[in-house]
This record gives sequence, C-alpha cells and structure tokens, in this order.
Amino acid sequence: MNLTPEQYKSVTIGILEGFKENSTKHYKAACEELGIPYEIINFVSPDWIKNIEQSKADIFVAQPEVWVSVEKQMFDEKFYFLVNAMGKKLYPSFNEFFIYENKRNMAYWLEINKMPQPVTKVLYLRYKKLKDLLPCLEGFDFPLVYKTYIGSAAAGVKILKNLAETKKLLKKIIKKGFVRSPGNKKDVQWGYAIFQQFIKDAKEWRVIKIGDSYFGHQKLQSGGFHSGSNKVGWYDPPKELLFLCKDICDKGNFSSMALDVLEDKDGNYYVSELQTIFGSYDSSQMYIDGKPGRYIFKEKDKNWIFEEGYFNQNYSHNLRLEHAVSQVLRERQQNKAN
Repeated sequence: MNLTPEQYKSVTIGILEGFKENSTKHYKAACEELGIPYEIINFVSPDWIKNIEQSKADIFVAQPEVWVSVEKQMFDEKFYFLVNAMGKKLYPSFNEFFIYENKRNMAYWLEINKMPQPVTKVLYLRYKKLKDLLPCLEGFDFPLVYKTYIGSAAAGVKILKNLAETKKLLKKIIKKGFVRSPGNKKDVQWGYAIFQQFIKDAKEWRVIKIGDSYFGHQKLQSGGFHSGSNKVGWYDPPKELLFLCKDICDKGNFSSMALDVLEDKDGNYYVSELQTIFGSYDSSQMYIDGKPGRYIFKEKDKNWIFEEGYFNQNYSHNLRLEHAVSQVLRERQQNKAN
C-alpha cells in the first residue's frame, strides 16, 4: 500500500521506550523520515499504565531489549495487558512478540502448526533425577544441540558431542543452572533444557516478511555457527522458502517475521528461528545479481515479482510503520462502513 503524506500525518504512533536509547532511536528516525506524528512512552516506568492512558497514539510499536529473562518477562506481561485489558493496538502483534526470543514458545507453535523444524524437545527438570530424563532423549543422534530459551547470535547454544557431555550438562543445570555466554551471570537458566536435532552440513537462510514485502539471503558460517556470524551470502532465495515464509505468516497472521531456515544436503528445510524484530543494519535485506530489492507475491498469478529498490531503512522500521499505518487506516474505513 503506497501511502500519501496526508495519510501518514493522520496516524499517531506511540513508541514504547525500553531500557536503552536503541529501543526508540530507529523508530523515531523512521517516523521523522516518513512524516508520521509520534509520542515516546516510558514503558518500563512503574507508571506505565498511566502513561498509556494519557497517550493519544493510534497504535503502539516497540523494539524490546530482551537480553535477560526478566526483561523478556516484563515486555510479555505488559504487552498482554496493553492489548487484552486496555484494548490498544500493538505492532507487531502480541502473538509475534510472545514467540520472540522464546525458543520454547517457538517450538510449541511450530509443532502445533505442523511446520518443519529440527526435532525439538523441551524438558522440565525440577524434582526429576538424571535417570528419569535420559529416556526423553531417545531417538536423538549425536551431536545434539542444547539451547537456552532466550539468546540471540548463538548465545546459549552448545553442541553436545556425546551422551557423557549431555549428562554432565544436565547435572549442572539441575544442580546450579546454566549461564549462557555471552550473557549476564545473574541470568541463570535452570529448571528446563531444550534439546534439538543437529542438522549436519546445513546451509542457513534468512527469509523475511514485513507487510507485503519479502526478502531473503543466506547466513554464512563462522566459528561453527551461522547465527551471529555477520557474514551474508547475497543469493536469490529459493521460491520454496518464500512460500514457507508466507505459509507460516498466513497461519500465524504475522505482520513482521524473520525465519532462519536450515537446508540439509538433500534440500529439506527446517525452521530454527522465528524473530519478529531482527538485526537489519543494511538498507536492503536482499540483493539479486547485485540489485537491492524485495519480492511481492501476486495472488492472482501465484507468482513472485522482484521490485528493485531499498526498502529496509532504519532497521526495517520504515516498512513496519507503513504497514502499521495501513492497518489503522483500514480499520477506520471498516468502522465508517459499519
């Protein structure tokens, strides 16, 4: 949807401020670039409810910092009441944020919706002995992947080579917990463990949907991990991956989502991450034959059309704001019609 300057000016954005400047910086820049009125709302304040009640914003946006578990919990709790008790609009949606930086929730969602992922098991360890846990790992081959529920750029990920390493890790988690590295030493992960199938010799793709725009590129490996390598392969993403991204976003009614997808040597795909907010430092998240651009899906022809241009400015928030404003305008039209 191509919006006019008047349409942008007709919607006020509420930018929810977190703990750091980065939580508002990119959204502020995007609002100013697009000419959208905005407010900054202190969302971490004890008076956050009053702050929301006093706001004139039509829709709220956020870029949460979730480096430690308590911050993730705070945002989830406040987002829940913002949407479900106060009736406010949030972009991306509460459901997208609920999955964000929570590998347990993501694994449950993917399994329930029959989406491809590496075999994943979430174990809860309280009051359980090691001998009671080991049968839960039957069917896994080594090496085996362990993950904490929170953590990006491969933080909190361990590759376990054998059963002895797995037992040692489980004993540690049961006894004193696990601290991911890099991470906060006070943010001890205990009481649970996430184990996942290791996909050998895998390529990793990142496929992105924001509104009606789709992007893709390959994440190259460094130090044994693709995530956090900051190495990018600007290859044309396979159309099967674009359709997988579309299927997932249609199923979840997701507006802004990045999929990290592993491709094994036989060409099978496995979703390893779903992130509604993601690293987006380049002003284009896709280059085809050196040209920046995006894919648009044409429903009538069931075909993907490449549009050249730069679409990911300001951490991709320009696109998010365009879509958020479109949602508000569409709802206004529907209310008028009724």
